[in-house]
Amino acid sequence: MKYNLELIKNKRKIISFSTFLILLSLLGILYSTFNTSYKKPINLGMDFVGGNELRIERVCEDECSNLSPDSVLENLRDISSNKNFINNIKLQFQNNNKLISIRTPYLSIEESNNLITNLDNIIGPLNYESKDSRLIGPKLGKRLLTNCVTSLLVSLLAISLYITIRFDKKYALFALLALFHDLLIVFGIFSWLGIILSVEVNSLFAVSLLTIAGYSVNDTVVIFDRIRENLKSKEEGYNETIQLSVNESFRRTTFTSITTLIPLLSIILFGSYSLFWFSLALSLGIIVGSYSSILLAPSLLLKD
Repeated sequence: MKYNLELIKNKRKIISFSTFLILLSLLGILYSTFNTSYKKPINLGMDFVGGNELRIERVCEDECSNLSPDSVLENLRDISSNKNFINNIKLQFQNNNKLISIRTPYLSIEESNNLITNLDNIIGPLNYESKDSRLIGPKLGKRLLTNCVTSLLVSLLAISLYITIRFDKKYALFALLALFHDLLIVFGIFSWLGIILSVEVNSLFAVSLLTIAGYSVNDTVVIFDRIRENLKSKEEGYNETIQLSVNESFRRTTFTSITTLIPLLSIILFGSYSLFWFSLALSLGIIVGSYSSILLAPSLLLKD
Protein backbone atom coordinates (compact mmCIF):
# COMPACT_ATOMS: atom_id res chain seq x y z
CA MET A 1 0.00 0.00 0.00
CA LYS A 2 1.30 3.43 -0.96
CA TYR A 3 0.88 6.40 1.36
CA ASN A 4 0.68 10.02 0.32
CA LEU A 5 1.53 12.36 3.19
CA GLU A 6 1.70 15.78 1.55
CA LEU A 7 4.44 17.40 3.62
CA ILE A 8 5.25 20.07 1.06
CA LYS A 9 1.66 21.28 0.94
CA ASN A 10 1.08 21.11 4.71
CA LYS A 11 4.45 22.28 6.02
CA ARG A 12 3.10 25.49 7.56
CA LYS A 13 0.15 23.69 9.16
CA ILE A 14 2.46 21.11 10.78
CA ILE A 15 4.85 23.74 12.14
CA SER A 16 1.94 25.91 13.35
CA PHE A 17 0.37 22.96 15.17
CA SER A 18 3.67 22.13 16.88
CA THR A 19 4.16 25.78 17.81
CA PHE A 20 0.68 25.81 19.39
CA LEU A 21 1.49 22.68 21.45
CA ILE A 22 4.80 24.17 22.60
CA LEU A 23 3.18 27.46 23.64
CA LEU A 24 0.44 25.57 25.49
CA SER A 25 3.07 23.52 27.32
CA LEU A 26 5.09 26.62 28.23
CA LEU A 27 1.92 28.30 29.49
CA GLY A 28 1.26 25.33 31.80
CA ILE A 29 4.85 25.37 33.05
CA LEU A 30 4.79 29.12 33.73
CA TYR A 31 1.38 28.97 35.41
CA SER A 32 2.53 26.05 37.57
CA THR A 33 5.67 27.98 38.56
CA PHE A 34 4.05 31.28 39.50
CA ASN A 35 0.39 30.55 40.32
CA THR A 36 0.34 27.30 42.30
CA SER A 37 1.05 26.48 45.91
CA TYR A 38 4.10 24.34 45.10
CA LYS A 39 5.81 27.02 42.94
CA LYS A 40 7.49 24.51 40.62
CA PRO A 41 7.23 23.91 36.84
CA ILE A 42 5.61 20.58 37.69
CA ASN A 43 3.96 19.10 40.77
CA LEU A 44 6.76 17.07 42.37
CA GLY A 45 5.75 13.97 44.32
CA MET A 46 7.08 12.56 47.56
CA ASP A 47 10.02 10.87 45.81
CA PHE A 48 11.51 14.33 45.17
CA VAL A 49 10.33 16.50 48.05
CA GLY A 50 10.40 13.91 50.84
CA GLY A 51 7.69 13.20 53.36
CA ASN A 52 5.52 10.46 54.81
CA GLU A 53 2.90 8.34 53.11
CA LEU A 54 0.55 6.46 55.43
CA ARG A 55 -2.20 4.01 54.49
CA ILE A 56 -4.50 2.53 57.11
CA GLU A 57 -7.96 0.94 57.08
CA ARG A 58 -11.02 1.86 59.07
CA VAL A 59 -12.92 -0.78 61.01
CA CYS A 60 -16.48 -0.84 59.64
CA GLU A 61 -19.23 -3.38 60.25
CA ASP A 62 -20.96 -3.40 56.87
CA GLU A 63 -20.21 -0.24 54.97
CA CYS A 64 -17.94 2.66 55.94
CA SER A 65 -19.63 6.02 56.26
CA ASN A 66 -18.96 8.59 53.57
CA LEU A 67 -16.65 11.30 54.93
CA SER A 68 -15.24 14.41 53.33
CA PRO A 69 -11.45 14.79 53.44
CA ASP A 70 -11.92 18.53 54.02
CA SER A 71 -14.06 17.93 57.09
CA VAL A 72 -11.53 15.48 58.53
CA LEU A 73 -8.69 17.96 57.98
CA GLU A 74 -10.79 20.70 59.61
CA ASN A 75 -11.27 18.50 62.68
CA LEU A 76 -7.54 17.79 62.74
CA ARG A 77 -6.86 21.50 62.55
CA ASP A 78 -9.12 22.12 65.57
CA ILE A 79 -7.21 19.70 67.81
CA SER A 80 -3.71 20.39 66.47
CA SER A 81 -1.35 22.99 67.83
CA ASN A 82 0.43 23.30 64.45
CA LYS A 83 -2.13 24.72 62.00
CA ASN A 84 0.39 25.14 59.14
CA PHE A 85 1.30 21.46 59.33
CA ILE A 86 -2.34 20.44 58.75
CA ASN A 87 -2.44 22.70 55.67
CA ASN A 88 0.29 20.53 54.09
CA ILE A 89 -1.55 17.23 54.62
CA LYS A 90 -3.20 15.49 51.66
CA LEU A 91 -5.88 13.00 52.69
CA GLN A 92 -7.90 10.67 50.46
CA PHE A 93 -10.50 7.96 51.04
CA GLN A 94 -10.29 4.88 48.84
CA ASN A 95 -11.90 1.45 48.54
CA ASN A 96 -15.43 2.66 49.42
CA ASN A 97 -14.17 4.97 52.16
CA LYS A 98 -12.51 2.10 54.02
CA LEU A 99 -8.89 2.86 53.17
CA ILE A 100 -7.32 6.16 54.24
CA SER A 101 -4.31 7.48 52.34
CA ILE A 102 -2.41 10.33 54.00
CA ARG A 103 0.50 12.32 52.60
CA THR A 104 2.39 14.62 54.95
CA PRO A 105 5.71 16.47 55.13
CA TYR A 106 8.55 14.68 56.90
CA LEU A 107 7.43 13.44 60.36
CA SER A 108 9.22 11.89 63.28
CA ILE A 109 7.90 8.59 64.63
CA GLU A 110 6.28 10.40 67.57
CA GLU A 111 4.57 12.93 65.27
CA SER A 112 3.34 10.13 63.01
CA ASN A 113 1.87 8.23 65.97
CA ASN A 114 0.16 11.39 67.24
CA LEU A 115 -1.42 11.93 63.84
CA ILE A 116 -2.79 8.38 63.78
CA THR A 117 -4.15 8.78 67.31
CA ASN A 118 -5.93 11.99 66.32
CA LEU A 119 -7.38 10.32 63.23
CA ASP A 120 -8.56 7.41 65.36
CA ASN A 121 -10.42 9.86 67.60
CA ILE A 122 -12.04 11.57 64.62
CA ILE A 123 -12.91 8.75 62.18
CA GLY A 124 -11.95 5.61 64.13
CA PRO A 125 -11.78 2.92 65.03
CA LEU A 126 -8.77 2.13 62.85
CA ASN A 127 -7.22 -1.24 62.06
CA TYR A 128 -3.63 -0.73 63.22
CA GLU A 129 -2.56 -4.09 61.75
CA SER A 130 -3.33 -2.73 58.26
CA LYS A 131 -0.99 0.22 58.72
CA ASP A 132 1.46 0.69 55.85
CA SER A 133 3.85 3.62 55.79
CA ARG A 134 6.63 4.92 53.60
CA LEU A 135 9.16 7.57 54.54
CA ILE A 136 11.56 9.58 52.40
CA GLY A 137 13.72 12.18 54.10
CA PRO A 138 13.99 15.66 52.54
CA LYS A 139 17.72 15.25 51.82
CA LEU A 140 17.16 11.91 50.07
CA GLY A 141 14.31 13.38 48.01
CA LYS A 142 16.44 16.34 46.95
CA ARG A 143 19.32 14.03 46.03
CA LEU A 144 16.99 11.83 43.98
CA LEU A 145 15.67 14.87 42.12
CA THR A 146 19.24 16.05 41.41
CA ASN A 147 20.22 12.58 40.16
CA CYS A 148 17.18 12.37 37.88
CA VAL A 149 17.85 15.80 36.35
CA THR A 150 21.55 14.95 35.93
CA SER A 151 20.81 11.62 34.24
CA LEU A 152 18.36 13.32 31.87
CA LEU A 153 20.87 16.04 30.93
CA VAL A 154 23.69 13.51 30.43
CA SER A 155 21.50 11.33 28.21
CA LEU A 156 20.44 14.34 26.14
CA LEU A 157 24.08 15.36 25.74
CA ALA A 158 25.01 11.83 24.64
CA ILE A 159 22.13 11.76 22.15
CA SER A 160 23.18 15.17 20.82
CA LEU A 161 26.74 13.95 20.25
CA TYR A 162 25.51 10.79 18.54
CA ILE A 163 23.21 12.66 16.16
CA THR A 164 25.90 15.25 15.39
CA ILE A 165 28.37 12.50 14.47
CA ARG A 166 25.76 10.47 12.55
CA PHE A 167 24.41 13.34 10.43
CA ASP A 168 25.52 16.71 9.19
CA LYS A 169 24.79 19.84 11.21
CA LYS A 170 21.43 20.61 9.61
CA TYR A 171 20.06 17.11 10.15
CA ALA A 172 21.39 17.02 13.70
CA LEU A 173 19.84 20.38 14.57
CA PHE A 174 16.37 19.43 13.36
CA ALA A 175 16.53 15.99 15.02
CA LEU A 176 17.40 17.67 18.33
CA LEU A 177 14.61 20.22 17.88
CA ALA A 178 12.15 17.37 17.37
CA LEU A 179 13.49 15.63 20.48
CA PHE A 180 13.12 18.71 22.71
CA HIS A 181 9.69 19.30 21.15
CA ASP A 182 8.57 15.84 22.34
CA LEU A 183 9.97 16.16 25.86
CA LEU A 184 8.61 19.69 26.33
CA ILE A 185 5.09 18.71 25.29
CA VAL A 186 4.96 15.69 27.60
CA PHE A 187 6.38 17.80 30.44
CA GLY A 188 3.81 20.51 29.70
CA ILE A 189 0.93 18.03 29.69
CA PHE A 190 1.91 16.84 33.14
CA SER A 191 2.23 20.43 34.31
CA TRP A 192 -1.40 20.93 33.33
CA LEU A 193 -2.37 17.62 34.96
CA GLY A 194 -0.75 18.86 38.16
CA ILE A 195 -2.69 22.13 37.95
CA ILE A 196 -6.07 20.61 37.08
CA LEU A 197 -5.99 17.17 38.76
CA SER A 198 -3.15 17.63 41.31
CA VAL A 199 -1.20 14.84 39.60
CA GLU A 200 2.25 14.43 41.12
CA VAL A 201 5.30 13.13 39.28
CA ASN A 202 7.79 10.72 40.82
CA SER A 203 11.01 9.00 39.77
CA LEU A 204 9.11 6.91 37.20
CA PHE A 205 8.27 10.12 35.33
CA ALA A 206 12.00 10.81 34.93
CA VAL A 207 12.40 7.26 33.60
CA SER A 208 9.59 7.86 31.11
CA LEU A 209 11.30 11.02 29.80
CA LEU A 210 14.55 9.12 29.28
CA THR A 211 12.67 6.37 27.43
CA ILE A 212 10.78 8.88 25.29
CA ALA A 213 14.06 10.58 24.35
CA GLY A 214 15.57 7.32 23.13
CA TYR A 215 12.41 6.27 21.28
CA SER A 216 11.96 9.64 19.58
CA VAL A 217 15.55 9.77 18.37
CA ASN A 218 15.37 6.22 17.05
CA ASP A 219 12.32 7.03 14.92
CA THR A 220 13.85 10.24 13.61
CA VAL A 221 17.16 8.55 12.75
CA VAL A 222 15.34 5.86 10.73
CA ILE A 223 13.49 8.43 8.63
CA PHE A 224 16.52 10.69 8.21
CA ASP A 225 18.57 7.70 7.05
CA ARG A 226 15.96 6.96 4.39
CA ILE A 227 15.99 10.60 3.30
CA ARG A 228 19.77 10.66 3.07
CA GLU A 229 19.89 7.45 1.03
CA ASN A 230 17.18 8.61 -1.37
CA LEU A 231 18.84 11.98 -1.90
CA LYS A 232 21.86 10.10 -3.25
CA SER A 233 19.93 7.93 -5.69
CA LYS A 234 16.55 9.50 -6.53
CA GLU A 235 16.10 11.77 -9.53
CA GLU A 236 13.25 13.81 -8.00
CA GLY A 237 13.76 17.27 -6.55
CA TYR A 238 14.97 17.85 -2.99
CA ASN A 239 11.57 18.47 -1.40
CA GLU A 240 9.89 15.70 -3.39
CA THR A 241 12.57 13.20 -2.29
CA ILE A 242 12.03 14.07 1.38
CA GLN A 243 8.27 13.62 1.00
CA LEU A 244 8.75 10.32 -0.82
CA SER A 245 11.15 9.07 1.87
CA VAL A 246 8.64 9.85 4.64
CA ASN A 247 5.90 7.97 2.80
CA GLU A 248 8.22 4.99 2.34
CA SER A 249 9.00 4.96 6.09
CA PHE A 250 5.47 5.70 7.27
CA ARG A 251 4.22 2.12 7.46
CA ARG A 252 7.21 0.83 9.42
CA THR A 253 7.25 3.73 11.89
CA THR A 254 3.50 3.67 12.48
CA PHE A 255 3.31 -0.09 13.03
CA THR A 256 6.25 0.05 15.44
CA SER A 257 4.51 2.77 17.46
CA ILE A 258 1.19 0.90 17.54
CA THR A 259 2.91 -2.30 18.65
CA THR A 260 4.60 -0.40 21.46
CA LEU A 261 1.38 1.32 22.50
CA ILE A 262 -0.68 -1.88 22.84
CA PRO A 263 0.99 -3.17 26.08
CA LEU A 264 1.08 0.37 27.49
CA LEU A 265 -2.65 0.80 26.92
CA SER A 266 -3.21 -2.56 28.62
CA ILE A 267 -1.33 -1.31 31.68
CA ILE A 268 -3.32 1.94 31.66
CA LEU A 269 -6.65 0.08 31.51
CA PHE A 270 -5.93 -2.95 33.67
CA GLY A 271 -2.68 -2.28 35.55
CA SER A 272 -2.09 -0.94 39.05
CA TYR A 273 -2.48 2.74 39.90
CA SER A 274 1.24 3.04 40.65
CA LEU A 275 2.02 2.41 36.96
CA PHE A 276 -0.89 4.40 35.50
CA TRP A 277 0.80 7.79 35.11
CA PHE A 278 4.11 6.21 34.06
CA SER A 279 2.33 4.30 31.28
CA LEU A 280 0.35 7.38 30.29
CA ALA A 281 3.54 9.47 30.04
CA LEU A 282 5.17 6.84 27.83
CA SER A 283 2.07 6.57 25.63
CA LEU A 284 1.91 10.33 25.15
CA GLY A 285 5.63 10.40 24.39
CA ILE A 286 5.31 7.69 21.75
CA ILE A 287 2.37 9.45 20.08
CA VAL A 288 4.08 12.86 20.09
CA GLY A 289 7.43 11.30 19.13
CA SER A 290 5.91 9.47 16.15
CA TYR A 291 4.22 12.68 15.02
CA SER A 292 7.44 14.69 15.22
CA SER A 293 9.53 12.00 13.50
CA ILE A 294 7.08 11.48 10.63
CA LEU A 295 5.81 15.02 10.10
CA LEU A 296 7.67 17.72 12.02
CA ALA A 297 11.37 16.84 11.60
CA PRO A 298 11.14 16.12 7.82
CA SER A 299 9.04 19.29 7.34
CA LEU A 300 11.83 21.33 8.90
CA LEU A 301 14.20 19.93 6.28
CA LEU A 302 12.01 21.13 3.42
CA LYS A 303 13.16 24.18 1.49
CA ASP A 304 10.69 27.03 1.03
